[in-house]
Amino acid sequence: MIDLQAVNTIPDLMDAAADAYGSRPAIEDENITLSYYELNELRLKAASSLLAMGVEPGDRVAVWAPNIYEWVVAATALQSIGAALVPLNTRMKGSEAGYVLRASGAKLLFCIDQFLNCQYPAMLEGEELPGLEAIVTFRGQGSEME
Repeated sequence: MIDLQAVNTIPDLMDAAADAYGSRPAIEDENITLSYYELNELRLKAASSLLAMGVEPGDRVAVWAPNIYEWVVAATALQSIGAALVPLNTRMKGSEAGYVLRASGAKLLFCIDQFLNCQYPAMLEGEELPGLEAIVTFRGQGSEME
């Protein structure tokens, strides 16, 4: 059982859930099942990677992907380092996503490679994105997400 009085943040909750529920399933995504412990470890590794990439507290980072475990890992890792999550709807067109990326000043974009018969990184070709330093794709080339 988690003592919610001792939990102040979502990262605190992730730590507490890993301690309380360890090997129990936290997320099931297609043929992948992550335990609470594994999910928390992925969050911590992703947070460390974000810091190594130069993401700092207050930076805005966008996530443009469907409901997959990588979305949860990215979102919780961002919260762990104090960065702001900018969620993008998977139904957005490239120009709409480009507008949100520009308006938010997103420094980094996590996105699915392919979903709903669309190549997400390709949808941004031709968009002026002066603040965007990198795009990290989930489930790279040849992904079968539909």
